[in-house]
Amino acid sequence: MIAQLPMYDWPELRDQHDRLWQRLGEALRDYLPTPYPVPERLSRSADPFKEWLSPELLLGQTCGLPFAQGLHERVSLLGSPCYQLDCEAGDYYSVLLLAPGLCVEDYTGLLAAGARVEPTKSGLHGVVNARDSQSGYSALLQSLPAGALTGLSLSGSHRRSIQLLAEGQAEITCIDAVSWALAKCYEPAARQLQVLGLSQPTPCLPWISAQAQHRPAITNAVQQTLQSLDSDVKESLLLTGFRLRQTQQYLYLAPRLLQNEQKHNAGDLFAKGTLPVG
Repeated sequence: MIAQLPMYDWPELRDQHDRLWQRLGEALRDYLPTPYPVPERLSRSADPFKEWLSPELLLGQTCGLPFAQGLHERVSLLGSPCYQLDCEAGDYYSVLLLAPGLCVEDYTGLLAAGARVEPTKSGLHGVVNARDSQSGYSALLQSLPAGALTGLSLSGSHRRSIQLLAEGQAEITCIDAVSWALAKCYEPAARQLQVLGLSQPTPCLPWISAQAQHRPAITNAVQQTLQSLDSDVKESLLLTGFRLRQTQQYLYLAPRLLQNEQKHNAGDLFAKGTLPVG
């Protein structure tokens, strides 16, 4: 069996995630039939998507966008964790960030409802973590009007996007609010960046399992663990609880991305993404 929680498993937080899994494992052994092969430790595979598709997945965390794009047909949704964020519990949002040296006031109008880009105004080169990221890619396209971007490059992770922006290799990025809170604690480059604004909230990163027949037991174990988790672990991981979810609550994310890619001519933006990132 596989257990993985890769989305916020920064090196600085691996001990805390291991403690979280220790408690989750204990609860799962209590709730699941005996004997059940609950993993002793978290997997830290370089290919989480492969594990999301594995029939051996006992517990994992994915992004809402790949879940909406088809993963929901292969796994069971448990729910979403609740984090210390200023929005409805179980939701999250992204933070749009500008590179040092840019004037925030010159670009705040881009986030207004119905905003348009003036023909004489130059756009921004963006960097995003991945094209299947709700918080990094889709939220950026959703938040900005057509013409606001002149090119897009891929970084591979939110943390790397922050570093590249600080290095001046891009001008704008979009980071989920949990990653941004962690970056302000652990990533020195974050101190150089400027907040442009926030995206609209969406359902938070789903916790999933391939063990559909045991979904109620796994969900109960997760809920019990997050209610009774040691306060220092909850504080370090910014966790406050767990929210039950329905698959339909995520499905709108996939068609919305397609609409926004068309709005921005996203294929052309990546073709112009010539900055030396990575």
